[in-house]
Amino acid sequence: MTGTPDAPAPSLRLAVVEDDAELRERILLPALQASGFEARGFRSALELYRQWTRAPFDLVLLDVGLPDEDGVEIARHLRALGGRMGIVIYSAHGRGVDRLRGLRAGVDAYLVKPLAMDELVQTLRNLGRRVAGDGTRAGGRSGWSLAQGGWGLHTPAGTTISWPCGLCDRATAAAAWCPAPATPHGGSGRCGGRPDRRSPGLRARTSTPFVACGRSPRGTAKTRESPRESRDRTLTRQ
Repeated sequence: MTGTPDAPAPSLRLAVVEDDAELRERILLPALQASGFEARGFRSALELYRQWTRAPFDLVLLDVGLPDEDGVEIARHLRALGGRMGIVIYSAHGRGVDRLRGLRAGVDAYLVKPLAMDELVQTLRNLGRRVAGDGTRAGGRSGWSLAQGGWGLHTPAGTTISWPCGLCDRATAAAAWCPAPATPHGGSGRCGGRPDRRSPGLRARTSTPFVACGRSPRGTAKTRESPRESRDRTLTRQ
């Protein structure tokens, strides 16, 4: 095994499943921890599963030959849990059929013994960047969500996108313009006391609740009034 690169890796939780205690405790864990990973060792699939129920990992490094369960099957089970953790397998068997079996189980990389530590570390770092960039780290936010008040979005990466203030003001004004939103389907909906005279197709395509009012805030188009409505409005003003 060769030495590890000097560049630090992102601080990611890494599970190392290897039944050879000397390889696990004296070689793999010290090297991976020195490279910046929060690495923890397990000697069997059972130990890994027990810990996983308490706190999942961002990355998993698996030996294929384990005493209680095949490493490929462990990868298959972890993928079935969902999420996009990075999974790396290593084995003394490097035939095409062995690699294909691992890839079909959902592993991200299949390495062959003897391990080159610099290759292993770089593979894990590449996967770590993907996991961190997706916002799918163990215990972190895993998707888009509305910010408080509804005027922004939390991204999977943990940043927040805010709507422009002008858009917020116009949307707030629009929501307050019509006190009784029109029914989106059917002809019985009312807005401001007047029936919604739009055609069913137009009602289905229109999402703004104030269109049927005949009154619109600045920057929005009014609906066309019928001749009778125009005459009534003129008489009212007189």
